[in-house]
Amino acid sequence: MANSYREFSNQVRSRQRRRAQRRVLSMALLAVMVLGVSGVITVGIQAVTGWGAEEPASSETIQPGISGSVLAPLPMQNPVVDTNETGFERMGPVQQTGDYTIKTLGYEDIVQPECGLVDSTKYLPNTVFLGDSVTEGLDLYENPAKGVATVLGYRGAVPSDIVNRKSMNRYRSETVVATEVALDIIAEKQPKAVYLMFGANALATSADEAVEKGYFGYYEQMITSVREAAGQDVEIYIQSMTPVTTDYTNTNLNNERIQRINQQLAQMALEQGCHYLDIYSSLVDDSGGLNPSYTTEGLHLNSAGYGAWMDYLLRHVAYSSDLDYVMGSTYYLADNT
Repeated sequence: MANSYREFSNQVRSRQRRRAQRRVLSMALLAVMVLGVSGVITVGIQAVTGWGAEEPASSETIQPGISGSVLAPLPMQNPVVDTNETGFERMGPVQQTGDYTIKTLGYEDIVQPECGLVDSTKYLPNTVFLGDSVTEGLDLYENPAKGVATVLGYRGAVPSDIVNRKSMNRYRSETVVATEVALDIIAEKQPKAVYLMFGANALATSADEAVEKGYFGYYEQMITSVREAAGQDVEIYIQSMTPVTTDYTNTNLNNERIQRINQQLAQMALEQGCHYLDIYSSLVDDSGGLNPSYTTEGLHLNSAGYGAWMDYLLRHVAYSSDLDYVMGSTYYLADNT
């Protein structure tokens, strides 16, 4: 009986040991599984967020800067293309090192091109010509502008007279027809286009460089004053000075100087947002001076000269679909397209 009890007791203890071993083994397996799942989750988080990733080695350490309460990286000081040990390129902005040539517009590039012959009877009534005695002739000699356009030509006038609102006499032949301030007439007329021509009086008295600087300084101010009077939408045309004959006696007013002044007038027109007309070229002959058939005394024009001037001008109006063009003229486009 005693032997039977001992055998039974041994069997019970044996079963208890086996159950304990199984529990320990189960706990160990559970711990391994938990650690494995945790590792997988950690790797996933790193892959998605980059958390814990090691920064690539760099020859230069850039410290983050602080903007307000937010950390922000400092901009790259020397952007480069860097190749690391793996052979992959890390790209950054690259400074261009090529040589570039910026083209400066020349005289011919600035000159208003021919765009077709406008109908003078419809264009000129809304046009003002402002200038000195050379401009005055537009209202004295037969040409398309006479009696149609507003011609404000004042004997002896210079740009400063316009800017300073000088009251000047307007003549027809030797009769004074008006004493007026030019800018007031422009403000009253509200023209669509204003043509400017000054220079003969300003330059004929002196070859001094200071005189030229004053001339251009007042010319720019005059453009501003004309825009203020006529409105910002007005089309302003700066006309070149006209040539003189090769035997003209005033040494301060020679064609070499006039051409140099015209070059500067063209640049000024470009800078001031104006059109530039090369009237000079339309009046010279093969000698390079004013065509003798266009003048009686070497400077002022006659009827033929004003006719040549106006023919050039009416063919070099800046193109607009609102303008009326003479059918059959060069560059005329019919309205049936």
